[in-house]
Amino acid sequence: MASPIDQLSSDTVLTLAPDSSSAKAAQKLARPAQWPTLARDGEVLWGECQGSGAHPYLVGVDARSAEIASKCSCPSRKFPCKHALGLLLLHAAGAGTWSGSPPPADLAKWLDGRVARAEKAASPPSDVPADPAAQARAQQKTQAARDRKRTSGLEDLELWLSDLVREGLQAARARPYGDWDRQAARLVDAQLGGVARLVRQIPALLHDESGEALTAHLGQLWLLTQGWRVRDTLSSVEHADLLTALGTPLDRASLPPATPQVWQTLGSVQEEDGRLTVRRTWLLGEQQQLALLMDFAPLGQALPAPLAPDRPFTAAVAYAPSAVPQRAILQGEVMAAAAPLPQPGGTLTELQASYAAALALNPWLERIGAFVGPAYLTLDPPQLCDVAGHAVPLHARVEQGDLWNLLARAETQVQTYFGEWDGQSFLPVGAIPVDAATAESTEAGVPA
Repeated sequence: MASPIDQLSSDTVLTLAPDSSSAKAAQKLARPAQWPTLARDGEVLWGECQGSGAHPYLVGVDARSAEIASKCSCPSRKFPCKHALGLLLLHAAGAGTWSGSPPPADLAKWLDGRVARAEKAASPPSDVPADPAAQARAQQKTQAARDRKRTSGLEDLELWLSDLVREGLQAARARPYGDWDRQAARLVDAQLGGVARLVRQIPALLHDESGEALTAHLGQLWLLTQGWRVRDTLSSVEHADLLTALGTPLDRASLPPATPQVWQTLGSVQEEDGRLTVRRTWLLGEQQQLALLMDFAPLGQALPAPLAPDRPFTAAVAYAPSAVPQRAILQGEVMAAAAPLPQPGGTLTELQASYAAALALNPWLERIGAFVGPAYLTLDPPQLCDVAGHAVPLHARVEQGDLWNLLARAETQVQTYFGEWDGQSFLPVGAIPVDAATAESTEAGVPA
């Protein structure tokens, strides 16, 4: 059986890059002449990359679990950096002369630390509160104070929304950007970060002539104010969805232990949201269920090590409470698995129906993950089409170069695409070729 690190192709390595510039720089570094030392110790790769300085950079990659981590002596704050990506590209291509030497002391210390942290995370907490009753009273007091702030903030928002609608669209367009920022800042002070983010999104919707997107967005904000008023009548999962929409962080410690099973990474999306870098990673479970992992980091700081795409692993994945369970966390150790999981297909009609059903359960849901295939992409206009003749627009984040890359990888064949659907556009996250029998049976529906 092939080692997990031996299953990493060059294309898979490039998907780990934090941005396109890192991917391009790594490809330039994937030349053995720039690496005086290349070594492998089990599932650990390490080497020395000669840069412009007198001393080469010491680079290490830990692939002992599904979370591929890297360490480099270069000053870059990107993870993985171009040197770590270059090392992986060299290994994937089978280029250079590799020794079986163990890593030097600096890298060995880092590797031992990763093992220790993983063992600590897997072990149950041993601390027992000295006085559970006192701790519960303190938590209730804190929660009551937080609820008072939120109530005040949402009452102010309700009045602000009423004034905004009464004044009309033209008046809203004439408002300076400072108005939106000030309202968002007041909501942040009221511990309503999720609502503040929705307010900051309003200016981008003002110039739609139909006003439909703005009306729907304002309706979502108004529904938050009304949902808070009747929060005591909501079910537990509805209440959890309301708190999530308001911006309440996920309490990871409160999630019950999950049973380990096989999962596979479908891909990830990374973007900036205010002062944060956010990464959404989608997983497919052995029961064909989807799970969404969320990672956050302040701008300029590194996100946690990513999971390798298309690489199966065994782990316990616990879902956050929701009427539409998607958000999840990894619990305990992540172990590499051997066999990849079969991936389902789907039509655009099923996509729309799934989204409508999910939105009926959680009106603040921003997106769902979905498979569409057999399907194909078109350039003009940029859209995803299924073989039944239906089409949806691609997300604005899909740039022309990215679209050409997706088309080139498809090689004129229909594929099954996995991506995010927000009710308006589809953002491709990953794609797999459709098997030959399915492709032949649907070929008549695909334009030449």
